[in-house]
Amino acid sequence: MSATHSRWLVPLLGYLVAFGPLSIDMYLPSLPIIAADLNSNQQIVQYSITAFLVGMTVGMLLFGPLSDQLGRKKLLLAGTLLYALTSLGCAFAQSGESLIAYRAFQSIGAAAAAVLARALVRDYFAPKQAAGILSTMHIISMIVMLFAPLLGAYIVEIFDWRWIFYLLAAFSVIAFLAISIIIKEPQNNVTQAPTMKAYFSSYAACLKEPRVSLLILTNGFSFAGMFAFIAASAFVYIEHFGYSESTYGLLFSANIGAIIVMTLINKQILLRYSSEHALRFALVVSIVATLCMSIAGLASPALAALFMLPCMLYISVTGSIGANCLATLFNIIPNRAGTAAGLLVALQFALGAFSTYITSLLFDGTPNSLLLIMAGFGVLTFLSYIASTRHRT
Repeated sequence: MSATHSRWLVPLLGYLVAFGPLSIDMYLPSLPIIAADLNSNQQIVQYSITAFLVGMTVGMLLFGPLSDQLGRKKLLLAGTLLYALTSLGCAFAQSGESLIAYRAFQSIGAAAAAVLARALVRDYFAPKQAAGILSTMHIISMIVMLFAPLLGAYIVEIFDWRWIFYLLAAFSVIAFLAISIIIKEPQNNVTQAPTMKAYFSSYAACLKEPRVSLLILTNGFSFAGMFAFIAASAFVYIEHFGYSESTYGLLFSANIGAIIVMTLINKQILLRYSSEHALRFALVVSIVATLCMSIAGLASPALAALFMLPCMLYISVTGSIGANCLATLFNIIPNRAGTAAGLLVALQFALGAFSTYITSLLFDGTPNSLLLIMAGFGVLTFLSYIASTRHRT
């Protein structure tokens, strides 16, 4: 790889990883407007998030093994092209049902970008370098999550919600061109690739270990609570409390800022304690937030702050719970680290899809219903971890 390619490779990989959060967070402020414009109800529009997460789950499990057999670059090009075309489909959607269908296929393209960008880190960089590169990519993803709702809100206020998807299509075209120029197909990952059967056998072997599956569920339920917030918070802030789309974008971004702060605190804890100790700290914060959400939910908060603060506290530790669960899994099954990581992320999106579906059924437009849904997932998070501690070796 030439120096020029090397210079632009890492920013490109970070750009590709950001497709997932960008695709979700950027259009959140427009959900109530989309529902009205398509003559649909909020439940149908929320299903577009569910469909996206289902597609991400399938893509996360499939693209790794497929790229080992077919190569990274051609699948990346196919994925970004699919993403561009389906983004245009979303922009031209005339019904909630057509939006759901296009979002499902759009997510497969986003999954290709996310999975294969991480796989290319393994191909191009030594293990010590790879950790730093992945951290850089995570930072890029967090920055995107911070600003995506704000960008989406301003687009809706100045133009129209369909322009969000035009912009996503443009982002994908840029990625397609950059991949064509910058990415060189690694030569060491195609000839002796494991079969799909071997990959899924490895997944099954991991899940047979109770502590592994319970830690994966701990992370999954934690993220499920956050995805419930993602699915319904726009309706709470904009329609119930009466905030503008741009104000909602700021309030949503505050949650991402809280995640960044807690991630930095988590790093400091890890300087002195193990990942399991750091996980326990994050879970204590999570259960405190769960109790606060339960109380606020039963009391039907009249002030936005009584809704916002417990949710922010809960969401702030989701990243720390995920990172510490994964690090603990690496200690338990070091010989299946890659498989464990794939399962953890895939189940995270699968439970996210389940969460958005349940939220669309149970959410009644009030903050107390969303608080109680999130609190339910908080309880499941805590119970999963408690159960995992009974299977220590």
